[in-house]
Amino acid sequence: MDSKSPNQKIAPVVPLKNETWRLALQTFFNLLISTIICIVVVLALSSLMESLWGKIVVEAVCLLITLPILYSYMWGQGDRDANFVQFGRMKKDVWKGLRAGLIGTIPTWLTLIPLALSMVRIIPFDFMPIYRLLNAPIWGFVNLMHGSGGAIPHAAVEAQEATDTMPAIEAMPATDGLGWGIFVILCLLPLLYVAACTVGYYLGTRRFSVMNKLVYKDDPEKIAARRKKRR
Repeated sequence: MDSKSPNQKIAPVVPLKNETWRLALQTFFNLLISTIICIVVVLALSSLMESLWGKIVVEAVCLLITLPILYSYMWGQGDRDANFVQFGRMKKDVWKGLRAGLIGTIPTWLTLIPLALSMVRIIPFDFMPIYRLLNAPIWGFVNLMHGSGGAIPHAAVEAQEATDTMPAIEAMPATDGLGWGIFVILCLLPLLYVAACTVGYYLGTRRFSVMNKLVYKDDPEKIAARRKKRR
């Protein structure tokens, strides 16, 4: 005999709202926020971009801003999903972070299309300055491989003939100096974002916090001292 009353209402199951596309959409927004912050950082530190080490420092700052934002969000989602798995509300899926990262960074890869069209002169202007802005978290990497001096190297201009009052101005193409080998490297750089999402989600499902391990790591001498006191 069923112990439940016929009038007893069954509590509805609350939707999890943790689909891969939701994580991917938030990843895109997180990347957009990071890009805006990195634009401000690069412009504020533009004087450092004159030197090799300056570009490395600026890029390190941008990555220290971007990757933790992506990582921490995915870690939280992985930790949240681990609770759902524990209570049988969903199946374990350690690769959700990878899929969400790949989908969320699609707009980043799409910016490479107009850059390639600019390289082969299908687009009648240099797209590299715009590419730098849209990919501010890797601005330093871009300037390391292409461009010289400052945060924004000289944009391409058409050559002009000399006149009585103005000397001849030679063309200064920017995208023309970008080789296809460097272009392939630019295609691979967004994998840094995907890696942060993948590792963050996986460690979240394992409840493994790198920050806690670093901050609250026990000193071996203190551990030995506590053991002696117990004896």
